[in-house]
Amino acid sequence: MRAVSDLVVLDEPAVQQRLHYQDLIPAIADALAALSSGKVVQPVRSVLPVAPHHGFFAVMPAYAGALGAKLVTFYPKNVGVHTHHALIVMFRPETGEPVAVMDGRLITEMRTAAASAVATQRLARADTKVLAILGSGVQAKSHLAALRTSVHSKKCACGVPGMLRRSPSGMV
Repeated sequence: MRAVSDLVVLDEPAVQQRLHYQDLIPAIADALAALSSGKVVQPVRSVLPVAPHHGFFAVMPAYAGALGAKLVTFYPKNVGVHTHHALIVMFRPETGEPVAVMDGRLITEMRTAAASAVATQRLARADTKVLAILGSGVQAKSHLAALRTSVHSKKCACGVPGMLRRSPSGMV
């Protein structure tokens, strides 16, 4: 019998040391293909309003050979702390035993950007010279990092509509 002390726990710095776009983007491409071909069981997320605190709590389970769930909170009015927090919990599919708990905020941030990078790789013209990221903040920064590793354009413009800033020397 396994002890709970065998549970792997990765905080955000430990996730950051292990998760890199050059590995994540191809893994996300494979995951999207598996989902599209029906090899993944992924029900619609359940969302619980936390109305007194203007927040939401969501549960997103999935099984694709690996078994896990993302538990995520969204508090859009947070100031001085992230609006999204998450944990990813992984289980041994044969027995249901928990095997890992990971900070999911950075995983979510990077996974979202990696999925966009996969779409950009598949849909952008081969001769694309300029990319634009409309938006700002955490997602703009992570999308720029992901696209930098996966798309061969010469320049990238980032910002919110009406306030577009361009990087004349390329993707920064």
